[in-house]
Amino acid sequence: MDSGSAARALFRDRARLLGFVTAIVRDPHLADDIFQDVSLLAVQRAARIGGVERLLLWARKTARCKAMEALRARGGRSVALDDDVLDALEAEGDEPDSRAAERVDDLRACMQRLSLRARRILDLRYGHGLSGAQVAGTLAIGVASVYVALSRIHKALRDCMARRRRMADRRDERPVARQLHWR
Repeated sequence: MDSGSAARALFRDRARLLGFVTAIVRDPHLADDIFQDVSLLAVQRAARIGGVERLLLWARKTARCKAMEALRARGGRSVALDDDVLDALEAEGDEPDSRAAERVDDLRACMQRLSLRARRILDLRYGHGLSGAQVAGTLAIGVASVYVALSRIHKALRDCMARRRRMADRRDERPVARQLHWR
């Protein structure tokens, strides 16, 4: 791949990559700086990286590392997102846009099913980037209670999304099964 093709591919994927980095660093200006650094490296190394898919995967992984470096350089501030969440976000870039949109819709629907308290805990932890201890202080509960609640919330969301995916897959299979049955 030549440097021009790499630059065009990165520009097309800019919003997704910037969103990913912003979710990590929670600073749009810093995210833009990281995007520019990653883009420059990608253009310089385009021939060694390979095709567009490999380039975009490399860019997400490199952006994640650069974002973590930037957070450490800013005084060791911890990331508001768990490694599992970052892995999921990183993997999300591998899915077609329609599949990613379906997953976002599924997550929104599942979050609406959570209790107000659970949504408040998620908002404080991930929306405001508070630590478990800060969430506990804000809600006047124990730190261990916050982490137990987060664990249960994550499991509930994971289970809900899996159920929604299974239901969607069954809906997608029904027309095919009917066609096969009538032939």
